[in-house]
Amino acid sequence: MTTDPSPPQAAYRDDELVYIDPDSRSVIGPIEWSRNGNPKSLPVPIPPKETEEKKGRRRNERKYFPWGTYRSMKHAFNLEGKQKRISEGIPIDEAIARSQQNII
Repeated sequence: MTTDPSPPQAAYRDDELVYIDPDSRSVIGPIEWSRNGNPKSLPVPIPPKETEEKKGRRRNERKYFPWGTYRSMKHAFNLEGKQKRISEGIPIDEAIARSQQNII
């Protein structure tokens, strides 16, 4: 049986510094600090398929999880409350065709 090491979202106080996963809209965990007193950057794991495709690139386009106070992150990434429903729009070609039919 595996357990999730991170506490539930409600366990964080508003003034605690945390890492956020914007895709899943969840808290990853509290900030880790380096020896010199700066917060560590937590890299987003790269799936194995993408690493093979990106071998030819020269620049390191590594993504990192955003971090901040729990209060600011819950407002910026809508962590608590209802999740907004993202509606899939119609393709641009279909939208142009519909607008032309309405004009004529």
